Amino acid sequence: MGRVIRGQRKGRASGIFKAHNVHKVAPAKFRPIDYAEKKGYIRGVVRALVHDPGRAAPLARTAFRDPYKFKTNNEHFVAVEGMYTGQYIYCGEKAGLSIGNVLPVKNIPEGTLISNVEER
Repeated sequence: MGRVIRGQRKGRASGIFKAHNVHKVAPAKFRPIDYAEKKGYIRGVVRALVHDPGRAAPLARTAFRDPYKFKTNNEHFVAVEGMYTGQYIYCGEKAGLSIGNVLPVKNIPEGTLISNVEER
């Protein structure tokens, strides 16, 4: 009889090796790209900086006004150094270059410090 190796024990999903995902706040994603972001920009307000367990950086809960319906959309971004609550951030093609703004890589000048690059 041989030993049960660690990889085999991890496959059982017992109490030790299970992912502890009960206290997660939200997935950190950018807004879905709509017409406002493709042709201009949209403004949001950072409502809170929250700690997300299992993540090194805090999350910024940001409120955007929906361009099509009367409601607000809350998005969770990875907070960058220098963000604060009450800050206006701009997302889109024509957003300015400042801390917290989200814009395409083609519009960022060379040598700029960036964070949180996503594929789509």
